[in-house]
Amino acid sequence: MRLRAAAIAALITLTGCAEVTQPDPVQEVTSGAVDLFEQEISWSDCGEQFECASVAVPLDWNEPEEKLISIALMRKAGSENLVPMFINPGGPGSGAISWMRDGYDSMGSAYLRENFQVIAFDPRGVGDSTAVTCSDMGLKDKLLYSPSSYGFGTEEDLAYLVDVAERFGQSCQGEISTGYFNTQQTAKDLDLLRELVDSELLNYLGYSYGTELGANYAALFPDNVGLFILDGAVDPTLGPDAALLAQIAGFDMAMEAYLEDCFAQVSCPVPQDMNEAKDTIGRILRNLERNTLPTDYDRDLSLSAAIAGIIVTLYSEGSWPYLSAGIEDALKGDGTMLLLLADFYNDRDSEGGYLTNLVEANSAIACADEKTYPVNGEDLSDAIINASPVFGKYFAYGDGSCFGWPEGIGNTVLDFNVTPSTKPLIIGTTGDPATPYQHAIVLSELLKGSDLLTFEGEGHTAYGSNPCVDSVVDSYLAGEPLDKLLCSSR
Repeated sequence: MRLRAAAIAALITLTGCAEVTQPDPVQEVTSGAVDLFEQEISWSDCGEQFECASVAVPLDWNEPEEKLISIALMRKAGSENLVPMFINPGGPGSGAISWMRDGYDSMGSAYLRENFQVIAFDPRGVGDSTAVTCSDMGLKDKLLYSPSSYGFGTEEDLAYLVDVAERFGQSCQGEISTGYFNTQQTAKDLDLLRELVDSELLNYLGYSYGTELGANYAALFPDNVGLFILDGAVDPTLGPDAALLAQIAGFDMAMEAYLEDCFAQVSCPVPQDMNEAKDTIGRILRNLERNTLPTDYDRDLSLSAAIAGIIVTLYSEGSWPYLSAGIEDALKGDGTMLLLLADFYNDRDSEGGYLTNLVEANSAIACADEKTYPVNGEDLSDAIINASPVFGKYFAYGDGSCFGWPEGIGNTVLDFNVTPSTKPLIIGTTGDPATPYQHAIVLSELLKGSDLLTFEGEGHTAYGSNPCVDSVVDSYLAGEPLDKLLCSSR
């Protein structure tokens, strides 16, 4: 789940499936040669021991006889006789196909990969499926990296940022409105995929936003829920401002965990006092309100890029050394490291293009979903400011990042208080900055009968990175009683 806020880090993998020759399912279903619900998935080799395929789904499930779009799939070759398990890495907007290709051997646990036909699918709007495409990439770069020429926080500054965000969103509305790229439509795509792999129940592994997709599926199809692992749980009932407040508090907590670790290192670029250290990092950002920092490239570091560069390192303890390097360089007047980290966060390549459509898909899906639910009129600006002395003030604007993006088409207000046919396993990490632990508690209460596995540690999501968590999930997948629901990094 990526932060949502006007014009800061527009919220928050890398290579697509190789091109293969196979039937076009959209054309076959459109022509009447094949029935939508009787498609045969045509798997073809797409290199590196993977097989790829695509299926047709309705653009709008409320009018399934109308226009169709394509959903891309990938699995490990030789896994066809194993039990299907669909996966989603989060985002919204992250591509599961590139995730599988780049990191299959570290995906989940060895037990998962050996006993299940793990199927990656790019949700509608994302990656290799029918995707969000935008006509003006210059506006995307401007939104993510360029400062305004007005004083920070002034009416002119905010108006400028909202204008850029709105024009970028409008540039992504082509033949297909991005309003169709929403979580409920994707959940209905998933149920078709379940039928096409001839599975009575949907087995599913979702991380971060993937848990929100899973919750939507459970609300729509509770009787079709199979093995469900929801790691880095999202509370699907929270409005955007309340969710943002929780994330800002979560990232401040992660910042403190980073600083405690930094203080114990031989070389730490900030003072050995929590308040002074936070103020030192805050000073870097305050200076960027008026100026930019030079880098080793032909682009300077802006405020929005610096925030993105810091935020991305707080998702995992393994990234903390990069944050220390970025802070140390920035204090010396060099923004290179933080700019590179921002590029990594935004999937920007060294040639000035973008490796994926992560940013625009993220905005399209998040905004389509957000506009479905009634807006809470409570002003949380002061609470957001107070939640973090480093980040709070930069996210306390009225959120203008969804101007230019339409509301979800075909969405309804869902009741997430359901009892799935199979009990889900929900995983929450106490130090998770992006999806705070409280979200996992709420989701486990909404999905009746769920087991909540608590991981006492740092970072965003835990399955696949902690042996204790892996062992509990393996027991769940094997249908064995769970003898513990608490793991620790200590």
